[in-house]
Amino acid sequence: MKRTLRLFKTVAAALVLLSLVLAVFYFHGGTNVARATTDDDGIGTPQFKSDQSASNFSANANTIPYWGSTFTDPTNGVTYPFTMVGTNPTKGDVTTTIPTVIIPFRFTFVQSADPNNTVLDGSVKSTLTAQSPMFQKADIGAAANATASAPPTFPGVAPANARPVSEPSDVTEASDAIYRAQWGKSGSNYHVLLGQPTILPTVSYSVPSNQGFIEIGSRSHAHIGLMDYHWFSNRLNETMRNLHISPNVLPIFLVYNTFLYETTPSNCCVLGYHGATTSANGNGQQQVNTYMFASYSDPGIFGANPGDSFSYIQDIHGLSHEVQEWMDDPFVNNSINPWVTPTAPQYGCTSDLETGDPVVGYGFTVHMPNGVDYHPEDEVHYSWFAREKPSRAAQGYFTYLNNYSDVAHGC
Repeated sequence: MKRTLRLFKTVAAALVLLSLVLAVFYFHGGTNVARATTDDDGIGTPQFKSDQSASNFSANANTIPYWGSTFTDPTNGVTYPFTMVGTNPTKGDVTTTIPTVIIPFRFTFVQSADPNNTVLDGSVKSTLTAQSPMFQKADIGAAANATASAPPTFPGVAPANARPVSEPSDVTEASDAIYRAQWGKSGSNYHVLLGQPTILPTVSYSVPSNQGFIEIGSRSHAHIGLMDYHWFSNRLNETMRNLHISPNVLPIFLVYNTFLYETTPSNCCVLGYHGATTSANGNGQQQVNTYMFASYSDPGIFGANPGDSFSYIQDIHGLSHEVQEWMDDPFVNNSINPWVTPTAPQYGCTSDLETGDPVVGYGFTVHMPNGVDYHPEDEVHYSWFAREKPSRAAQGYFTYLNNYSDVAHGC
């Protein structure tokens, strides 16, 4: 009897320890735990990264239009500098339009679960991307009010009146509407727009078997490409150099159902990133290029958030994430007081001013004239990161869909 009791206590202790480990794993970014669902393909946790950063470049650098300022965080008294795309919204209503190009990647995989289908080609989604609310006007505010995803279920994260959303009507591009709302400029003549994209010729690569493979989604039945992060990034930078893209243009590298893993496929999945490179440091007119990649994805690969009947992580969700973060952190050098949130434990504790990271998977639906429904992501506003109360954003919100009731919390 004593041996049985000791065994019971040992097993119970082990179970308690396991639960604690899993809890830590959950809240500090463990792969595949943060978004464990039963309605997806189980390939990994959706997340986004930042690529190379550019800093200390000269004030007369040849690059996209940008402005800079500082804020002092009231919780620690530290002053943080930042740069953002366009013009300072407090200095008047100015329209900024950034020229864009879409560069589709076509990958042929040596290793594929379906020997009759070894290709994933971003060009098959390039027209749909160009027709999306990322580049075409729609009433973004009305769409957010009507079709927003369910608010988070974590205590203290979403206010009790989080739905319905009450964003003002705003007919413009999705990223412009969210960026304008961030500054309380909805419906004004202030704009930061993406120019109508030029779709460049498709760039093709063969993916070695030790750098990626195609698998078939267990629930979506989609053909899914999983690829090594560093191998992909080398191809992207190689392509950017070969194309000699102007630093005044935003290149968008488009892939289809292709996601990145870091080191091993068990550490998946990166759906997009943005970055910046500079030619040299010094006093001359340096060339500073900003860029991004995003995966246009089929529905059902990643699971829905609690309370949602479907997953918003589909079509241009990843692109909307990256465009918005590029607007708020174009050179990937905006570092702030670290934050953590239970809505995105895969990021752990981070000091990045990345507007989409805290709300991955929360979104809304925009129906476009081409008959397609698109699903942009919710975004966190500047005031949340700056711990600024009340928020200066439209309606006093801290995210576009009113998903947070308070400012960022530290780690």
